[in-house]
Amino acid sequence: MMGDKVRVRQSYAERAFEYVAALGDVDSMDPLDVNLITDWGMNIHGPLLDAGSGPGHWTELLRSLGCDVTGLDIVPEFIDSARQRFPLATFETGNLLDMPFESSRFDGILAWYSLIHMTPKERRAALREFSRVLKPKGTLLIGAFLGQQGVSFNHAITEAFYWSEAGLVTYLESAGFQVISVDTRDSEGRRPHISVLARLP
Repeated sequence: MMGDKVRVRQSYAERAFEYVAALGDVDSMDPLDVNLITDWGMNIHGPLLDAGSGPGHWTELLRSLGCDVTGLDIVPEFIDSARQRFPLATFETGNLLDMPFESSRFDGILAWYSLIHMTPKERRAALREFSRVLKPKGTLLIGAFLGQQGVSFNHAITEAFYWSEAGLVTYLESAGFQVISVDTRDSEGRRPHISVLARLP
């Protein structure tokens, strides 16, 4: 697990500037994703966590909507860049498998493509950690690549893994979540997408 975490951190650190330039702005995102995340954030009244915030654009979007949101990422270069680009937003460096937050702190967690590089064991650990820091009835919104469960592919930065719809739902339920909705999308020129909204009972 440690080796995978180090690999991901180093791979993104080496290309952080390039990644931010290409994908570090909400205007570069799919409008459907922007609308989904906006609607989700506007319906939560309490602290939010952008888990795996990367360049920080989703954190900034939620902050601009009036949300009390914290961005968390394992890559210091992303955090430094996000703090410079979005000085009104809050960002912290940390590992999704062992987050620096007390239990039941957040009313909502956004994990938008932040679990795609994790092995099955790491995925389970991350979802357990999400359930720990969420308040009862808190919601989790996940976005990921849709495909055959656990199959790896050559992501532009480093090895990534697909989720299947059944696989993601099963993982969430095993971590104590209740799935509210599932959305899948297959756009030309892009890998198939899945997003799931779930809630702690």
